[in-house]
Amino acid sequence: MNRRLLISACALLFAACAWTTPARADTVPWSYNWTPGSLTVPATAGSGFLTLTNEPPSSVYGDTDVVATNVRTVSSAGPDAPDVFTNAAYSLTMQLTDDQSGLSGNLTFTGLFNGQMTSGSAKITNAFTGLQTQSVTLGLHEYTVTVGPYLPPGPPNASNAGGIGASVTVLTLEDSTGNPDGGPVTHPTPEPSSMVLAGLGCSALLLLRFRRKRTNPIPA
Repeated sequence: MNRRLLISACALLFAACAWTTPARADTVPWSYNWTPGSLTVPATAGSGFLTLTNEPPSSVYGDTDVVATNVRTVSSAGPDAPDVFTNAAYSLTMQLTDDQSGLSGNLTFTGLFNGQMTSGSAKITNAFTGLQTQSVTLGLHEYTVTVGPYLPPGPPNASNAGGIGASVTVLTLEDSTGNPDGGPVTHPTPEPSSMVLAGLGCSALLLLRFRRKRTNPIPA
């Protein structure tokens, strides 16, 4: 094996390792905002209601858990005539923005509240309806959002609120032909383990060439 062929083989080995590992998504910057369909969900029987908060715009990066909304109870009912919720519907919409491309998308989640509450008690359950996991592709990134868990609210005099959370994961998509959406085209970054394997491969080639020289010496 001549020197030029050996160098070419090593270069190809390094390139293969560099392009087989997907790019890291844990540093992808993005922004989000949660908006409930209504800031209040009235009881189906009684004058009480639940309040839902609007999560203001926030900037994050990579995979993360977020709070979709805080839930509180408002009631003046007595124990003999509690406020009752029977399939009281609500919705939460997440506006998600990929900061690199500037593209945005909306994902809407729905649910039903059931239970009852008074001025000094609360037993409110939640059942998500529709898809609990939804995805949107923005630029070169795919965002997957799973709504939940649900933390039930306490009685009206409680200091801490209940809430609904969500989990977001980010996947970087590789587009070797360029990004039609105008976002940056990223290339995968080789992991250290891949580079070590490439180095070992080149070392093996060099050792093989050296041994062949020793077993087949050039005649004087």
